Amino acid sequence: MITVALIFTATIAQAQKTFYEALEANGETAIYEGFSGISINDDGTIGIVSGKPAVTITVKKLATGQPVGFEANPISESYGGFGMSEISDYGRVDSYPNVMTIKNIHKRGLDGYMVIDDLLFKISYIPSEGVPEVKNVTAVYVMVKDRTEAKEDSGKKKGGFLGRMKAKLEATGQSPTYKYIQTVNIEKIFNDYVTAMKAKQASPITAQDKKDIAKIKRAREAGDEEIKRYNDSIKATPEYKDLQRRIKQNEANYQASELKNTVTLRNNSNHEIYVGRAGSSNPGTRISAGGTARWSCDQDAYLQKITKSGGSHAYDSTNIQVYRKNSGCGNTVSIN
Repeated sequence: MITVALIFTATIAQAQKTFYEALEANGETAIYEGFSGISINDDGTIGIVSGKPAVTITVKKLATGQPVGFEANPISESYGGFGMSEISDYGRVDSYPNVMTIKNIHKRGLDGYMVIDDLLFKISYIPSEGVPEVKNVTAVYVMVKDRTEAKEDSGKKKGGFLGRMKAKLEATGQSPTYKYIQTVNIEKIFNDYVTAMKAKQASPITAQDKKDIAKIKRAREAGDEEIKRYNDSIKATPEYKDLQRRIKQNEANYQASELKNTVTLRNNSNHEIYVGRAGSSNPGTRISAGGTARWSCDQDAYLQKITKSGGSHAYDSTNIQVYRKNSGCGNTVSIN
């Protein structure tokens, strides 16, 4: 049996680490076991539906050292990775430097992530103002370590430990982490942390903080500028210009073909009319007073009589011909 130590603390003093401080304290070689389908029981513990691929988590930083996001990579699967970055168009933190959450401001729900010591929470809704709520937690990732093989886990033989962990899961149906996380009062930990962090975020930011914020903003803008420079360089190539020329020519050809195969009917009366094919009893083409409409060049057009019966209308083509087929292709024909 492999002994798995869950490096977890529930005291508020320790839980006041910021988002990035907590991840960096855990280290990039830490393994996080994931669980989804989360629900909160009456006693504050977690009800879990299923497991998720285990991941390692890396804090992403600018070259100047400011953290701007994170990336979670699966360690034994080809799927299950995720992450978020302030350098993208939509990733933003709730406060700097005391980051509690990072969220996607593009999506209507403002979904995102929060880290409390050894727990990473995925949250379906984080309000623009106010605080996240534990009821919106949809997944939780728990950092795990093998006590006797900590060095091996953080070094070259990560796969060996994972292989034995997988064998244990298959043998018992539940991992030690799964059993452990169901005993923790997540609701209290979550709410205490949010309260503590909101108080911490109320502290004034320093001059250095303002400089760091400016660097992050500039990096994001530089990313946009780099995309623009790349797009501009593509647009400047002969191939792109030739493509645009051919697109415009195709559009011109299409419009010319449309004109050749259609006629424009102009309604010169002071009331709307309908025109249809000979003998038609279906609603034809509506032409507003003083307006125009396209009509197929090779079809005769007849004025329609509109009658009302109960709550419905009938549209019957009359013998009044307003256009003779193939007589005005590409031109405008007036209906008086």
